[in-house]
Amino acid sequence: MKKHILCYTDFSDNALNAINYSAKLFEHHRCEFYILHAFQADKNALDIEALVPEPGDKVYETEKKIATIGLKKIIDSLKSNFKNTKHTYTAVASFNALLYALKETIKNNTIEVLVIGTKAKLELEANDDLPILDIMEYITDCSILAVPGDYSFCELKEILLPVDYEETLETSNFTEIIGLAKQHQSDINILHIKKEHHLDEKQLENKKQLEYILKGLKYSFHTLKRMPINKGINLFIKNEHCNLIAFIEEKSSYIGNSLPRPLLKQLNQLCIPLLSISTKISK
Repeated sequence: MKKHILCYTDFSDNALNAINYSAKLFEHHRCEFYILHAFQADKNALDIEALVPEPGDKVYETEKKIATIGLKKIIDSLKSNFKNTKHTYTAVASFNALLYALKETIKNNTIEVLVIGTKAKLELEANDDLPILDIMEYITDCSILAVPGDYSFCELKEILLPVDYEETLETSNFTEIIGLAKQHQSDINILHIKKEHHLDEKQLENKKQLEYILKGLKYSFHTLKRMPINKGINLFIKNEHCNLIAFIEEKSSYIGNSLPRPLLKQLNQLCIPLLSISTKISK
């Protein structure tokens, strides 16, 4: 069964880097990549959703032509550089505001992962100057992979998975992580930043459930004590040379929409890709 992946591009180097990263990350999967570019005739319009253009509108026709040519160039490059027979590509030029274009394309094509390129490793904003936080809050129907603009794909040896053991863990929520770990033979580092003296009965049960879910994979448990969560995560990434940080959306109280935005901003200021796993598409 093919995996459906949506890559957004504004034709910047950062967006292209994220697309190339995803092609390598999922190189062993059968994938349909949808390469999306959203455009509006009036880029300064205050309307959330773009208006339908008048027939023959010159600005619209110009923007559409730029989108069509740019998307073809990206797809030709992917076919030439990767030559992966497991991957197919579809161009999507959407006359719409970005968030609406993303939402519509995800719904119409049963997208499982949205790939977004960020400006740089210490900046929060994505392409089109749209904050990653806003995308994560608005797009809830698929997982989101955010790739720093200066990060090139290397072997996926170490995956960091922050947990607090507070929520009941479902096997279906780990499909994405397990699939990547198997394909790349990755080690999964389960990190708990301790705020309690001892794990309570519920936490111990959830930890045992996680062991069951990850059975057969290479994983290890780690604990850090008495430090801010964002500092602990960044310190662990640096010391353990992690290649990807993943978290289960709405399942971790360390990272997610329920956290104060300042903390989430600090956690997004990472030098490695970040994968937010949506629980709403789990099978």
